Amino acid sequence: MIETVGHYKILDRIGTGGIGEVFRARDTRLGRTVAIKMLRPEIANDTLQRERFLQDARAAAKVSHPNIAALDEIGDEHGQPYLVFEFATGDTLKALVAGRPLNPRRAIEYAIQIADALADIHAQGLVHQDLKADNIIVTSKGAAKLLDVGLAAWTGGAAARAQAARAPESLDSAVAAGTAAYMSPEQALGGAFDHRTDIFSLGVVLFEMLTGKPPFAVETPGTIPLQIMRTTVPGPSAGDHTLPAEIDPIVAKMLAKSLDARYASAATVAAELRSVAARLGVRSESSEIRDSIPRAQSQRTSLLGWLVVVGILVAIAALVWMAMRVE
Repeated sequence: MIETVGHYKILDRIGTGGIGEVFRARDTRLGRTVAIKMLRPEIANDTLQRERFLQDARAAAKVSHPNIAALDEIGDEHGQPYLVFEFATGDTLKALVAGRPLNPRRAIEYAIQIADALADIHAQGLVHQDLKADNIIVTSKGAAKLLDVGLAAWTGGAAARAQAARAPESLDSAVAAGTAAYMSPEQALGGAFDHRTDIFSLGVVLFEMLTGKPPFAVETPGTIPLQIMRTTVPGPSAGDHTLPAEIDPIVAKMLAKSLDARYASAATVAAELRSVAARLGVRSESSEIRDSIPRAQSQRTSLLGWLVVVGILVAIAALVWMAMRVE
């Protein structure tokens, strides 16, 4: 294993992705931990592909948002390009859900954070193309971090979605099927798409957070594209009446089959979700107040009971004392 890249000391190898090998490293100048992705030789050694990759990387590096794992540096080590990313520690959203619904307020908060990040990405003229629960890290402080911004074409996510559109019967890999489950109808058709594709994928992620499962069944991966294009997804509250009904029309609009019927911007999605979150907050506070009233009444009743008992005991003691003095 290589020991250093530029002024970064390699700590360990994290794995291999579509871009190439990924390492955890120490920035010896700033004293921070980073993630370094080394470009695969077949891309690095192809002049055309290399330039296309670097162009995409430069565009991705312009995006700066607290809910995005930032691309901090594009370097070159003896002709080997590498990317230096913020090292986002935590669990993937997929692992956090693990088949169980999240608390609704938490789920909506994560969705707001990712919608805010998407708004910044789209403002730069970029489309993520591979938004899914595996591409979102939730840190120990509760921040959702979106990974691989602007580089989906090189990570394999876009290729997996294209494969699903072209030959869905070939989706025999759980990884490929998991990626395909988040693609938009236009991706499933293999057609043109824009930033609203990311809004559809975020709708899939939000549905999964609220219900514990994605809206399109990955148990039958070959049918995923057809499900995405034809299946009408029920509102999340249909299977759980404790969920706020206000979330249903928002999810439905995010998951609209037609681009024109979907939200026009991620910023609008974030605003709508914040409205629901605010109403949930008010209801929660009202519920806490209602619950506190019986507790307070019970506490007052209990205190009064003790005072009566103490009064009786004092009276009995006084009577006994007086009787003793008479004797």
